[in-house]
Amino acid sequence: MTEKIAPPPAWRQGVLHSNYARIAVGLVNRLGLHVEAALPETARMLPFLDLLPYLEAFEAARNPMRGIALGLSIPASAHGAMGYAAVSSATIGQALAAIAEFTPMRNRILDYACQVTAKETVLTFTPRIPLYGYREFVEIATVITVCKTVQSLAGDDAAQRMQFDASWSDTAELPMPMQVRHGRPVSALRVPADIALLPTLTADAKLYASASRSCEEELTILNGSVAARLRAIMPNADQTWPSLTEAAQQFSMSPRTLIRKLQQEEMSYQSVLDEAKSEMACWYLRNTAIPLSGIAERLGFVDDSNFSRSFKRWRGITPLKYRMARQVRNETTDTGS
Repeated sequence: MTEKIAPPPAWRQGVLHSNYARIAVGLVNRLGLHVEAALPETARMLPFLDLLPYLEAFEAARNPMRGIALGLSIPASAHGAMGYAAVSSATIGQALAAIAEFTPMRNRILDYACQVTAKETVLTFTPRIPLYGYREFVEIATVITVCKTVQSLAGDDAAQRMQFDASWSDTAELPMPMQVRHGRPVSALRVPADIALLPTLTADAKLYASASRSCEEELTILNGSVAARLRAIMPNADQTWPSLTEAAQQFSMSPRTLIRKLQQEEMSYQSVLDEAKSEMACWYLRNTAIPLSGIAERLGFVDDSNFSRSFKRWRGITPLKYRMARQVRNETTDTGS
């Protein structure tokens, strides 16, 4: 296996709301699988690095069709105001536009675009970060969730006239009434123009206006999240870890202002730093053969003993045992036992 020195920088950006991670944990437990991850205490966007333990628990790269079960397990309530905006839309077309505009407040792994022509309204799903072998699983889980919502708004008869283009080639049946074409360049839901103009079954103008305002406000806050910006530079491009003062300078603010803004988000510099180092440590232990001393150095520790103590505080297990457990699970999976 060719080792990657570090994960893609985009994997440090907040891309998925923790509500979905909680749902994933519940599904993992019901399937009798195991995940080595701690959920955050506060609801917030998680970086893709934080999602790797869940993807590995699902064996997502090897069994992408498990994304169906995850997509089906996500209730409408998990989508927050975005879900309310979609279900209260006046027409199917407006619901598709709301999904494209407001889904980034919950899921930024993919880009969503709604295009309207005289023939049809098309909602496309394209990766906005490198997904490698996880792309099929992620798209399937997302698409199932979206199509389930659209089906509930349009009804089964209207949904049967819609077409879904799947970017993957696996022709396993999907639990939705849309006509499916596989192996397409981009995943997309295609809704005929006359269907897009139909009223939704749950239209509510007042609720739509209120939910849309809430979505716009939440997106504004999310786009200005200091904790997310701080997480994205840990580590920096040169793989160094900025101090509080250095981070404040990068954001053109004083250290005191940075502390205050983080407190407003119920975070602190140290909590963000610990979270970032914990996830990077897990990535190195899972994906490389770098010795503990080398990982400690990359994470800014003076020696591997300090690193081991910190890792045990973060994860409740020593880094050596974490790596060994990972190797045993891989061997078990590879042998099919």
